Amino acid sequence: MTLTLKALGILLTYPSAELLTAKDEIKTVLKAEGWISKSTVRAVERFLDSAAKKDIYDLQEDYVALFDRTPSLCLHMFEHVHGDSRDRGQALVELDTLYREVGLENVSDHTPDYLPLFLEYLSLLSPEQARENLDGAVDVIAVIGERLKKRESGYAVIFDGLCEAAARKPDINKIQSALKLNEGHELSQEEMDEAWEQQFAFDGVKDDNGGGCPKADQMLKRMEAGS
Repeated sequence: MTLTLKALGILLTYPSAELLTAKDEIKTVLKAEGWISKSTVRAVERFLDSAAKKDIYDLQEDYVALFDRTPSLCLHMFEHVHGDSRDRGQALVELDTLYREVGLENVSDHTPDYLPLFLEYLSLLSPEQARENLDGAVDVIAVIGERLKKRESGYAVIFDGLCEAAARKPDINKIQSALKLNEGHELSQEEMDEAWEQQFAFDGVKDDNGGGCPKADQMLKRMEAGS
């Protein structure tokens, strides 16, 4: 079991007074387990300290503007692969089955591909399994992180930490191609409505073997291989 991934996932949930109260505990976990570099730990600490000084309502407004109102920053990972297609539904069922196999019940309002929930699942695995299974999502995670950097958001450091925790590095070509399609800029209401109808992250992105975009089942195969 590892608490680092769960801690980083908690930081990606809707801001609350309880979350900010736990900031010192989160700092302790990140330092103790050593999953991410010291420089990234310090960056996360600065992010937490800055958040603690802000009004909670401002934090919540910023969060909604980023993750709820910007489709390309959506924290539901399969949205970045399948959009609202039928394939996403099947992938969600399979992912929920993996959760149940380790005793994790999704009692939230989110679908199983919600990144904080996925990270909680990984925290229940051995460190080796968690790192390997994180690989299946690392390209999506890296793209969201780069888009957050373009928005000059402090949340980007959390995605840096997740990329460091994975067993493999993100595919730079896929990241660059996805950023060309969408840099994560703030959208008007009309643009937002249109974006939700598209496969906005990896649509049209080719892999090194000339194939299409990464599929959710590839992510699931990585998870299953390590479980």
